[in-house]
Amino acid sequence: MTGVFARERALMVNQWALLLVLALLIATPIRSHGVVALLMLYSIGYLVVHRHTLEVDRFDWVVIGLLLLFLLSRLPIFWLDEQQSRYLSPGAHMLALVPIYLMLRHLVYPVDLPLFRNKMEMGVILGCLGAFGVALYQTHWLGLTRADGFLFSINLGYLSCAMAFLAASLVRGSRRKAWLLLAALAGVLTCLLTLTRGAILAIPLLLLLVLVLNADRLGWKAIVGALVGVIALAMLSYAALPQVERRVDYSLAEIRNLAEDNIEAAVSSGGRIQLWTAASHAFMERPLIGLGYAEREALNAELVEQGVITEWVLGVSRGHAHSQYFEVAATGGVLGLLALAGYLVVPGIYHWRLYRRDRSNTWSQAGLVFTAGFALYSLTEAAIHHEMMTTFYAYMQVMMLVLALVHRREAPAFGTL
Repeated sequence: MTGVFARERALMVNQWALLLVLALLIATPIRSHGVVALLMLYSIGYLVVHRHTLEVDRFDWVVIGLLLLFLLSRLPIFWLDEQQSRYLSPGAHMLALVPIYLMLRHLVYPVDLPLFRNKMEMGVILGCLGAFGVALYQTHWLGLTRADGFLFSINLGYLSCAMAFLAASLVRGSRRKAWLLLAALAGVLTCLLTLTRGAILAIPLLLLLVLVLNADRLGWKAIVGALVGVIALAMLSYAALPQVERRVDYSLAEIRNLAEDNIEAAVSSGGRIQLWTAASHAFMERPLIGLGYAEREALNAELVEQGVITEWVLGVSRGHAHSQYFEVAATGGVLGLLALAGYLVVPGIYHWRLYRRDRSNTWSQAGLVFTAGFALYSLTEAAIHHEMMTTFYAYMQVMMLVLALVHRREAPAFGTL
């Protein structure tokens, strides 16, 4: 039994799991969180076998606490609303990463970093190129208006954007620069073909972040060239892709309707504003823990009668706010917002601190860009609420954190944090 959990075997299992999670995520119908579930079971066995050499320090306890926050913040509303499991499901998926984190902390050494980088790059390249092929087939062969791959188009939009900028973040110091840049472009194009506006609007902001983080290597000419390239890509997409043209025209029409205070006519953007308004009222009803889903639906009906929102909101199941921030505030309250800061803001700050001290730490750069992306996606969608997306987010955070810490161990001159 020990042989199954020997260090060499465990390294191989984790490297291939990383590759599979990235390669399967948006390019195949196979759910990548199934790979993470199997890895969790393996990690429990690994921790049992290596329990005598396992050390958990204060930093590890902080990470474990952050992974627990989502679940803990939902316990009060779970208890008040007839113990419905759907309140705990996203947090439970995040909790599942605890044994994986502890296994990686025990397992990975500086000498292993090139092996993990190799598998991460391969997974990102395969995932981005595969997803682009599927999106192209759906929109140009099947005639679909929006590419949805094997997911909902909105989820594909956010995940393809996340994958694209993982690829872009790994370019620094890589031997596969051309392939990674191609993968990043494929991911961006996939995102465009989904017509997911929240993800598309995040693209220039994340590109600017990547350029700024690598300004010491690129120089101002490369940065200006990249920005001009993005503008050219946007104009070309508008001119060459009818669905993009229609989506842009539709968005402009919604902006005009909103400017004229005709919210009901701006179905998508106006609808989100109404959902955010309803979520704000839910937060104010019970600020500490928020309202349950049935309570939110009842409150929305009252708000319709009062003329605060329109009947359109009543057709949205559970009053889903289509924003991680508003959704957490409405069902979670102050406790949920504090938890959100723990699993979304704190990782970004820590990755930034690591990267600021050592710009050769590719993992901290990738972690910072990845976290910033989800912070942007969460403005217009509950991006860390769906079980698959929650698992992917937590898994990549754990992986990049451990690899960034191992890199720091290899470069002790930068001190401790």
